[in-house]
Amino acid sequence: MATVLKVADLSVEPTGYNEEAERELVGRARELQPLLLQHAAYGDKHRTLHPDVFAALTDAGFWAMAAPRRWGGLGTSARAMSLVGAELAKADPSVGWVYTVLHGTTWVASLGPDELQEAIFGSSSEHPVICGIANPPGTMEEVDGGYVVNGRWPYASGSLHASWAQLGVNIRNPDGSVEHGGFAYLRREDYTIEDTWHMMGMKGTGSNTIVAKDVFIPKAQFYHVAKLGIGGHEAGKRHVGEPSDYWPFMPFLRATAHAVVAGAASAILDRVMEAAQKRPIIYTSYSRQAEAVMAQGEIGEAAARISAAVALTLKNCELIDQVGLTRVPMTPQQRAQSKGEGSLAVDLLSQAVDQLMFLAGSSAFADSNPIQRFYRDAVFAMRHTANLPYVGYEIFGKSLLGVEPNIAHPDFI
Repeated sequence: MATVLKVADLSVEPTGYNEEAERELVGRARELQPLLLQHAAYGDKHRTLHPDVFAALTDAGFWAMAAPRRWGGLGTSARAMSLVGAELAKADPSVGWVYTVLHGTTWVASLGPDELQEAIFGSSSEHPVICGIANPPGTMEEVDGGYVVNGRWPYASGSLHASWAQLGVNIRNPDGSVEHGGFAYLRREDYTIEDTWHMMGMKGTGSNTIVAKDVFIPKAQFYHVAKLGIGGHEAGKRHVGEPSDYWPFMPFLRATAHAVVAGAASAILDRVMEAAQKRPIIYTSYSRQAEAVMAQGEIGEAAARISAAVALTLKNCELIDQVGLTRVPMTPQQRAQSKGEGSLAVDLLSQAVDQLMFLAGSSAFADSNPIQRFYRDAVFAMRHTANLPYVGYEIFGKSLLGVEPNIAHPDFI
């Protein structure tokens, strides 16, 4: 599959998003669905994506979505990234999740200082693929010319396919004190991966544990988030100007993750509707489930919930994209509302998936039935710490009532 897509004239600072690339890439994601379905069982068995699947993602040009145009990227919107993730998840949620994590981490790297961007994006003719884990943080000690990094980072989705790792670290000072740090960037040859990913859902994500032992990195490979902030651009910075350089951190990562869950829920809905036209309701007079008024109502309600969740997710994407265009940051109140509405999206998807699986019946849980994979992956992803509804509702409620301090720093809402 060809990957030639137009990149903006780099002599002019980008002022908008690459809408042509968005249409093209969403179409490519749909075209890949048969291949992803074909290899989904491989992901379950081997707990990582099939090599042909990752090669297809690369050939499709998806890693260029996360890179800014100044580094040869495509300059696509948050909406585009969410739509691509949803389409991939309709065939295999693990693929959608790996795509979403890798492009999100690559985006974070593009916000870093000039020297970091040059080290990562300017060191190769290929677009970097970066996995990442912020918590629990490892440790980093300053030495001549750079730093020494140590630590263990579990749940590194897509780590087996990445060329870099973005790892959360704190700085250990000579006096033994520890201060908040940021992200250390390690090349693939500098760390090992322990096979620790044995979970019920999202089996194909390969979310194993990254281990670094006395790894030296030059100073350019550290992003001091505690001082600069995520997306904080110091005076005189040269590599900045793309709309995505001004996106809010957590709202972007959250919205793209919710799109993956919505894609999985949509796949379940499609399969339940198809089966309802053929399967009877045993011990009743219904020869087809679709004839039952209650089944019709349940399908309609589930579909409405999924549609509403998608609308909320795209609303948040549009807000993120508007921030990128205007460079006006979200207020703490807007962030809290985004968090609360994202929580509602997860709640709606959870309710819809449960409704649909009752309609699908016990046969849907057979290992041979693809629906069980979509179900396992969806309910698993909903329980990621960034997605938990009860946390989001409390944050939104505290914001509405003016209760300070809130339970999370504004940068992480």
